[in-house]
Amino acid sequence: MLIGYQGVEGSYSEMACGTFAEDGAYEMKGYPTFKALVDDLMRDRVDYIALPVENSTSGPITRTIDLMKYLEVDAVEEIYVKIDHALITKGPVALDELTEVYSHPEALEQCYGYLSGHPHLTVREYSDTADAVRMVKTSDDPAVAAIAGSHAAEMYGMHVARENISDNPYNTTRFLFFRKAEKPRLKNTNKTSLYIETDHSTGSLNEILNIFSSHGINLLNLTSRPIQHKPFSYGFFIDVEKGADETLSGALEDIREVSKYINILGTYQKGKIPSYEGALVNE
Repeated sequence: MLIGYQGVEGSYSEMACGTFAEDGAYEMKGYPTFKALVDDLMRDRVDYIALPVENSTSGPITRTIDLMKYLEVDAVEEIYVKIDHALITKGPVALDELTEVYSHPEALEQCYGYLSGHPHLTVREYSDTADAVRMVKTSDDPAVAAIAGSHAAEMYGMHVARENISDNPYNTTRFLFFRKAEKPRLKNTNKTSLYIETDHSTGSLNEILNIFSSHGINLLNLTSRPIQHKPFSYGFFIDVEKGADETLSGALEDIREVSKYINILGTYQKGKIPSYEGALVNE
């Protein structure tokens, strides 16, 4: 079995894959972009893919969830990864001597407060947190740094100049693991993700929310996203606290009657949110 993820060895996505695999007979393959990753899933070149879909600091990761709107996929597992960002350099260097810092755009956003406190640093976006560490390692400039997990610094033999630079000490990313929707959905599940488009008439979204409420289904997340080629029209990613059973089936039947499009992206068991005991607030 092959699991795909965006990034390189040492990335947070690879950590999530390790948890998903549970030391089983899985191989892992990194991809340069989320688009290439999703494309290979649909072409049967990988069995599962890991997608970061939400972060407790920066919110929904829209560059990933937007790729899944119209695909026949099945989310089978939810995994939460505690994100411990560190400032990483080639060797010991004074902070005021650093000139540039590289990382994935999501990581940079999650460290916005810390970086704002050091305006002399030029912030550069990079494809992946761990790949930024790898790039800094090969750079001839000792004044450049990367933001990634401390585990990536250890993996690439780099120096941790500053730990705990996330703005949120409880910074956590939620991953969903997808396969192609070719097998029966999982049983004994308690969470479902779906994407819905309405006709945008007055009260259409409220009608859908009322259907969930009338069936006693708790909404966990609601994210609106623009519909491509339909300016200022929106679809909705929705997570509900209900697995595959008659209650959910009844609600979805009612929703199909009042919506233009619905795609069930997966029904799975809720993941375990990490313990935050001992988390330190960034100074």
